Amino acid sequence: MKNKKVTYLLIVMVAVVWGVIIYRIFDASTGSDDTITMTNPVKTIKEPYDDYMLPKDTTKLLLNYRDPFGIVAFKDTTTIKAIATHHPTKSVTIIPKVAFNWGFIQYAGYIRNPSSKKLIALVTINGKNEMLAEGETKDQVKLIKNQIDSIKVSFNGKTKYITLKTL
Repeated sequence: MKNKKVTYLLIVMVAVVWGVIIYRIFDASTGSDDTITMTNPVKTIKEPYDDYMLPKDTTKLLLNYRDPFGIVAFKDTTTIKAIATHHPTKSVTIIPKVAFNWGFIQYAGYIRNPSSKKLIALVTINGKNEMLAEGETKDQVKLIKNQIDSIKVSFNGKTKYITLKTL
């Protein structure tokens, strides 16, 4: 009698274990609706293309400290001051550069010609939609380079990268 009770108990335990395994397999195969859905997609902001040109060096060294080793003899600066007083000083007028507004040029996108594999840029110049290939000029605006996410244009001898206008 003792053997039968243990046998029945083991049969029930095996049935429970297999039932849990089969339940998990069917639950996983049907797919549950517990997945997380994003309501607002994340917008990626692209940086404009950079030429990686070295910036001009604008630092100035101040070399008016004393010699720590005492090797260099002091220079007589009185003759230099005397010469400088004989010449009248010239006034130099500095004309500030006026910031140029590139707002009249907007990059709207590009089209790829399937037969020639050539990129055509869609550019808005003064409110007019234009299609430009590399090297073409419209209204004194020359398209130098088409980088898909930005274009390099030249106007009146000045060049600038203009990024894709997103809505």
